[in-house]
Amino acid sequence: MRVSEVLRESLVSEGVEYYFTVYAEHTLRFIIDTELVGKPKSINTAYEPGAGFMGVVYSRVSGKVGVCVFTGGPGVLGAVNPIAMAYVESDPLVVIATTPPRGIVYKNCLHAFPNDTDQLEVFRSITKRQFRITTPNHVGQIISKAFNTALSGRPGPVYVEIPADLFDEVVDGFTYLKLPISRPTPPDEVVTEVIKLLMNSKRPVILAGRGVTISGAESELLAVAELFDAPICTTIMGKGIIPPTHPLYGGIAAGNLGDVVAEELLSNADLVLAIGVRFSQMGTGRYSMKISGNLIHVNVSADEFGRVFKPLLAIEADAKEFLTKLLMIARREGIKRFSRGSSELLSRLWREVKSSVNVEAVSKGDMIESWEVIKVLREVFDEDTVFVGDVGAHRIETFTMPIYKPRTYIVTTSYVSMGMGVPGAIAAKLAKKDSKVVGVVGDGGFLMTGLEVVTAVRYNIPVVIIVFNDSAYKVLRIYERVSYGTDITYKLPNINFCELAKSLGAHGIRIERRDELRRGIEEAVSLAKDKPVIVDVVISPESIPLPMRRLYKANYISEIKK
Repeated sequence: MRVSEVLRESLVSEGVEYYFTVYAEHTLRFIIDTELVGKPKSINTAYEPGAGFMGVVYSRVSGKVGVCVFTGGPGVLGAVNPIAMAYVESDPLVVIATTPPRGIVYKNCLHAFPNDTDQLEVFRSITKRQFRITTPNHVGQIISKAFNTALSGRPGPVYVEIPADLFDEVVDGFTYLKLPISRPTPPDEVVTEVIKLLMNSKRPVILAGRGVTISGAESELLAVAELFDAPICTTIMGKGIIPPTHPLYGGIAAGNLGDVVAEELLSNADLVLAIGVRFSQMGTGRYSMKISGNLIHVNVSADEFGRVFKPLLAIEADAKEFLTKLLMIARREGIKRFSRGSSELLSRLWREVKSSVNVEAVSKGDMIESWEVIKVLREVFDEDTVFVGDVGAHRIETFTMPIYKPRTYIVTTSYVSMGMGVPGAIAAKLAKKDSKVVGVVGDGGFLMTGLEVVTAVRYNIPVVIIVFNDSAYKVLRIYERVSYGTDITYKLPNINFCELAKSLGAHGIRIERRDELRRGIEEAVSLAKDKPVIVDVVISPESIPLPMRRLYKANYISEIKK
């Protein structure tokens, strides 16, 4: 077998269905060998950042390792941004990149760096581990280690480097050994201490982050909450862990950017059990989150402890390992189900909040406001729909949008890179073929990676992309007005994304009036059969997203005072 075939079979052995790439000279041998067999399938994207974002979002929706294959130099370095996001936000990703053929590497060949280790060094600080394949017989072993590293402990990206000419060398005999995944488990005595604290608490609250979803611990979390009758609040990235219809649902905890109910619960709790939470700047509503009482912080990485809130107990453990052990010890100790009246309390709090939200969500001008679009999207699309949000005001508008199932709401609140929306929606549809997928994208984010629409056209991927078109970086405008009292940096050109979509081979719909909104989005659903649909929604440039109104105490940008 050629090394390229060994690499292909190694990926197949890991269950890889797709890898994301941009076809290039140095990767052709591998690409041709995979295309001739048909597995794993290559997705040839428009630009490497798009491929990187696809790898990240494919992982988030599927629960598998995302795989990207790049040529060296401008190829793999073009994907540095999404790879860094995977590192910060714990996404298992295997990035395979070439280096120039060994015989010409020092002859100023294309894609070459001056020194042999230069390219690998770029990734040392943004990946969990870096591997270099130098001999044919090590290919399977290194790929196995790469996947194991990406998934073990705190998940993250792994970088694998291979000289382009090595693909053509021959390997005699090939076997592939998958390595077991290791996840940190808490000591029994620590879990027993947590149980005692929960039993002695009068107002416990569980704060669940995306780490719960990464470990697949949603059912265990609900079992613990129901045992101790403790409300569950989630972080923004943890939306979907518990459906909003559950009687213990406490809303989105993100300080002033989240639900008022969650803020009320955390402010009055005497014990907060935070599981799989990072406490990022955006995730805490720019640190407006308040936690009273004692904090128990469970995270797969000890690096997260004490960054924002000082915990009474810091427990380095995988969420599923921790919750499984907690339930096991509780059963062994014969702990009976608690009754604290949490459901009744939550029911009352949600009733009180509903009336105030209805007052805020009132259209005051002729132009469509972003909250109206989110409201219609939630009404039109079913509970299985996957929403992929790019960075911007529209994404903030989705923070309190009801999400019913895990892995159906994909955003970034830690690394916060623009450009994920369009490529991410494409990858989400590949990962979840039977579900509808909606990309929620601002005009600024679309201008970064929106040409990946051609990738969706090329592969007949029927996603719906909603473009919030206000010819502005709205969040930047709000921040500039709050911090500096000026309006200088936010303006974008006025673009008709409907016509742009049609020129790229997609369906295009433009919505300019409120009375067109529902009909236009429903038309997009009916058109999304075998190619993407771009819905260009003209949005009021003056309105402030509902979650931000409490943060800045204004409904419209003109009302903001420095």
